[in-house]
Amino acid sequence: MRENGFRCGDQSKGELLITAYANEKWSEIISFCETADFFQDLPFSAPKTVEVLMKNFPEAKYILSIRRSAEIWYNSITEFHKIKFGKAGKLPTKIDLKRSGYRYKGFAWDANRALYDSPQSKPYLKTRLIKTYEDHITNVKHLFSGKQNLLIIDISKPDAVKRLEDFLGITSKLKTMPWLNKTSEAKK
Repeated sequence: MRENGFRCGDQSKGELLITAYANEKWSEIISFCETADFFQDLPFSAPKTVEVLMKNFPEAKYILSIRRSAEIWYNSITEFHKIKFGKAGKLPTKIDLKRSGYRYKGFAWDANRALYDSPQSKPYLKTRLIKTYEDHITNVKHLFSGKQNLLIIDISKPDAVKRLEDFLGITSKLKTMPWLNKTSEAKK
């Protein structure tokens, strides 16, 4: 996005808005939207955010990145979190997430609680996380029904760059979508 002249939002500042998201302090998120042209991940990937953004920025372009299946998404996030927040290759527990110092001590727990309706004793309960993922996709599709300003894209597909170029009216130097935050990279 930077290569095409977009000012990209500061990812770390965006992630720190998880508390605003959890407390529905939407004005903080709306204010953050004034700082750049393009945003990714938290709090923008959080389920309720899209509704607020649609009301405040109805003409903006929105991109929903998805995986081939909810199962693939779940495996990806849990494998990454095992490495990032867990111990000995195991899913992180409530205590692990609260002790993690990513962004601030307890951020990982706060994010888990804000995003997923899983029991505290099982923060990665597969059925709950998959339901959240699937409900989010369904909700976004419903919100944008009949509109032309949403691109739903599986970035692992070979045509992902072309579809993004067409949607944004840009020409990219990339031929395939880069893959950041690979679980295999997190192991290093």
